[in-house]
Amino acid sequence: MEEMMLQSSMIELGIWEVFVQSRISISIIFLGNVISVLIAVWLSRVLIEKGANLFLKLIFTAFAFAVFFNAFNNGLWVNFFLDGTATSLANLDAVNGTIDISASSKDFVDSVTSQRDFGKIGMFVFFVSGLLIAVIPLWFNSNTKKA
Repeated sequence: MEEMMLQSSMIELGIWEVFVQSRISISIIFLGNVISVLIAVWLSRVLIEKGANLFLKLIFTAFAFAVFFNAFNNGLWVNFFLDGTATSLANLDAVNGTIDISASSKDFVDSVTSQRDFGKIGMFVFFVSGLLIAVIPLWFNSNTKKA
């Protein structure tokens, strides 16, 4: 029984170790997504100031949608990673039988499973608003003064 407890603890520790090591890449992915959205917004402002023609507006709109889809896809991968970690811990708890996983692991599983859609909605709203901030002023310029 003691050996099984030790093995369970080592597996749980391994799951947490992979989770912690991957947090760096998740942070870099998020930072890259935010920077790409900011670049799209900045390029939109530059195109507005320069008076872009229809062709440039179409190209930029395609670029802004590509930024949105790439960032949204990366956000989904992050959610899959969180779901996978929580599922691994829950499966370990189920396989262990009478041996429980740690309280932190149980709290993590409960947190991820109870707020699964909340994070996805927040991510979607964030990236859609970035897309709209970049594209709408380009097509619907409300600036009436002429230089």
